[in-house]
Amino acid sequence: MMKNLLPKIAAAALLSASGLASAGDCPTTDLTFDVPGVTVSKCYSVAGNVVDSSPADKLTVSSLLATQFAFSGQSGVPITSFNVSANGLTHVTTYDFPQLLTGNVIVGLHFGNGQGGPGNVTNFYAFNAGSGVDKFYTALQATSNAGLYRISAPVPEPETYAMMLAGLGLVGVIARRRRRARA
Repeated sequence: MMKNLLPKIAAAALLSASGLASAGDCPTTDLTFDVPGVTVSKCYSVAGNVVDSSPADKLTVSSLLATQFAFSGQSGVPITSFNVSANGLTHVTTYDFPQLLTGNVIVGLHFGNGQGGPGNVTNFYAFNAGSGVDKFYTALQATSNAGLYRISAPVPEPETYAMMLAGLGLVGVIARRRRRARA
């Protein structure tokens, strides 16, 4: 009996120490995009700043990405991270990652305890950027840093496949005509 209970107690202690015990859903409407049709599909919040890549935070982020976003095997270290600040007049923060965001994306944004912010939390947002989003925005104040945790190649639209097949068909027709012309 005690053997079966020990792993459960250890897992609960780990979750509590990692901050996941005080985590929960957050608004998917926090981010806005210039590209029409891009919306956040999931947002999950965890207490504190876990974008800093300390050993404990890497474990927290890795576990969170696996359990909340079905993205397992990630080390918890951001692909890219940088410090950000809100515009002093509009209080809008612009997140402009160094690379084009495409396909399925997961970002972690840390908000401190500043005025107008959600408190000392890191929110993780998942969205499909399609063929490219170069920046997005939030009106939440007290932003300090951000990390990119997932970026994938976009899934081609059906029109792209149709155009590719039409092109291959056209190449085949041209090749056939050239063969007939030589004969």
